[in-house]
Amino acid sequence: MKIQLQDLSVSITGTSRYNGGKYDIARVETLLVTTEPLPTEWSWYVPAGVSVPPEVLAMFDATGITMLPTLAENVLKGTEDVQQQAEAGNLEEVKMDAAKLLLRTVLKKSTLTPIPDAPNTYHLSYEHKLYPVKDNPKAFDYKITLPFDGLELNTSGGRVQVTVLTPIGAQIDPNETKGIDEQKREIAEQVAHLQNSNRFAVNFGYQIDPDFTIRYIYQ
Repeated sequence: MKIQLQDLSVSITGTSRYNGGKYDIARVETLLVTTEPLPTEWSWYVPAGVSVPPEVLAMFDATGITMLPTLAENVLKGTEDVQQQAEAGNLEEVKMDAAKLLLRTVLKKSTLTPIPDAPNTYHLSYEHKLYPVKDNPKAFDYKITLPFDGLELNTSGGRVQVTVLTPIGAQIDPNETKGIDEQKREIAEQVAHLQNSNRFAVNFGYQIDPDFTIRYIYQ
């Protein structure tokens, strides 16, 4: 399925300053414009907003699993043979399958809501927790890949864009904040300091499938 636009906005609330550094909360809103209607049976799994135990986060880190929106049919893809892999002693395969099964428990199924009187235009919102970066309890990463799993950009003018509003008092880490395109080239971000609220707005825009990371650090 091809898209003409995915505009994703994230507002991050700095709850970690008041809960002992456990987590911040990211509120995500996305507007999606496709070149044709989405199949009615399509749905995505997105972060459910539940607390994820540290040992589960460690498993995700060890296997490279990320809590990104995933097409429903792909969430548990490849885990069907976990018992056979275990009996065969394939430890790495079992670890990956176990991580996917754990991931499913912290995701919820969500469908894109059609916008009335706007053909092929959809909206999705959800919120979830952001946890400190490993070995750096004051740093947090917001990561997203656009377009969502199962979608691709229309080669005729398709575009994705991300805008992230960081928590009060957090500073942008310019070395870790980046977009990476499909050729592993870096995409430049725009950063604006909103002085009255002491927050930063970070924006990316691109026309090929990129991955985005926004890192902010509490001083």
